[in-house]
Amino acid sequence: MSKYFVTANYTSSAMKGMIENPHNREEAITGLLEKMDITLDCFYVSATGHIFMVITGSNVNVGAMALVVGSTGSVENTSAVEVFTAQEQVEWMKLAGSTTGAYKPANS
Repeated sequence: MSKYFVTANYTSSAMKGMIENPHNREEAITGLLEKMDITLDCFYVSATGHIFMVITGSNVNVGAMALVVGSTGSVENTSAVEVFTAQEQVEWMKLAGSTTGAYKPANS
């Protein structure tokens, strides 16, 4: 399972709906994610309608989730970026160090 940093912005119609019917959006989002076998690791919102969350799931499930949520028209400017731990980054460094010089650039 991969970890993703997800961002989006609520649309003005979504904000209007939340004013008319105040409710916990984290609970609503968690319900969808659970059905899609995605874990919500953390959830934050800004006062200006930005959504920030970290989720864990497969790329297929995360892609499907983005389609479902995007199709509602309640969010825009969505992004789901796979993120890695600092230890995973160290592994990249080690592999890069052991293979430096193996690639010959096209301009050489």
